[in-house]
Amino acid sequence: KFTPLTVALYTIFCDPSNSNLFATAGRDQFARIYDRRKLGEEVEPVVKFCPHNLVAQGRHENITCLVYSNDGRELLCSYNDEDIYLFDTRHSSGAEHSKSYRGHRNNATVKGVNFYGPSSEFVVSGSDCGHVFLWDKESEEVVQFLEADQAGVVNCLEPHPFGAFLATSGLDHDVKIWMPTAGETTHLNGLEECIDKNEREREQERQMPHDMMSEHFMRMIMRQFRRSRRHDVDENEDESDSEESEEEESDEGEDEDEGERIVCRQS
Repeated sequence: KFTPLTVALYTIFCDPSNSNLFATAGRDQFARIYDRRKLGEEVEPVVKFCPHNLVAQGRHENITCLVYSNDGRELLCSYNDEDIYLFDTRHSSGAEHSKSYRGHRNNATVKGVNFYGPSSEFVVSGSDCGHVFLWDKESEEVVQFLEADQAGVVNCLEPHPFGAFLATSGLDHDVKIWMPTAGETTHLNGLEECIDKNEREREQERQMPHDMMSEHFMRMIMRQFRRSRRHDVDENEDESDSEESEEEESDEGEDEDEGERIVCRQS
């Protein structure tokens, strides 16, 4: 018997080659593909994927972002404080991933992931260290390494639909547009040190006890903090509007006083 499962969703992506299919992922380890023609009271995915190592080890990582390749044959999933995994969408449920990409760190915020290139030849992701990582999809090797955020975290990456441009954004206030223009081979200075640091911090984080209750309270605190910030902003805007209104009334009153002072009566 089918048992409904409620999973908080982080990401939804439609299959570019078949408008009936879409993939979802969220607060668990599975990427699920659904067929909208089969959506009824009992909604089951037509296929779902998860790296075998995460299932076997009983890990608590979840997917922060997933995307289809340009032809819909591959599904790319970025896991929280884990690697990025590539799945073949033509495989059946339970199939192992075909490729994986590592070196970055996806922990501090919700990271995006994407393909890059007209035929999805590359994989691109942001990182907690403030860099953009670009991997060759087939070899799984890092081929580009860019310092992309002064505040230290790169979250969003969006390639141009047909040009060789890449837009990125993070915690600083700038959206950056990148384009390959170098005429010489790129020297990935500092890459090994950065990867070592990211992996060392990841392992240190894993050694800490996993406390679902603490995570729940932390999410509640962050949600309340964001609401409080929005409330403060609204109050400041109201106070600013009130002050401007009082200033306008004061100016009008002064104008009236001045008007009264310049009226002369005949003696």
